[in-house]
Amino acid sequence: MFAAERLRPLPPVVFPVSVTEERTATRQALIDWRGNPYSVPPELAATRVVVQQRLGASRIDIATRSGSVIARHRLAEPGLGVTARDTALEAVAMASTPSGGPHRRKERIHPAAPHCARPPPSPGLPRSPRP
Repeated sequence: MFAAERLRPLPPVVFPVSVTEERTATRQALIDWRGNPYSVPPELAATRVVVQQRLGASRIDIATRSGSVIARHRLAEPGLGVTARDTALEAVAMASTPSGGPHRRKERIHPAAPHCARPPPSPGLPRSPRP
């Protein structure tokens, strides 16, 4: 029966399958896909976006809920935790940050330093005797 069956040959290209999932961008304008964070434009932080990956492709598309593609990233190896940022989006994010002076230098001060000693007791308050 098996020998009498006439099967067609396999198609020359893989059947086009796309995986599509809806995700919420973080406040840092990142979405998580297969264990790696990918960037979205800063104005879409904390909003819902749609991630599309065609099986066998080396990139993912991030789109709005209406279907407009807003970011495209090369796919990183799943689970590595590699943050993929678009260089144009990175430039916009860096340009929008305030450019104040540098932070003050932090210095470790030992607890026994003289300026950290306990203040002397007030002379006007009576001390309670210890039992």
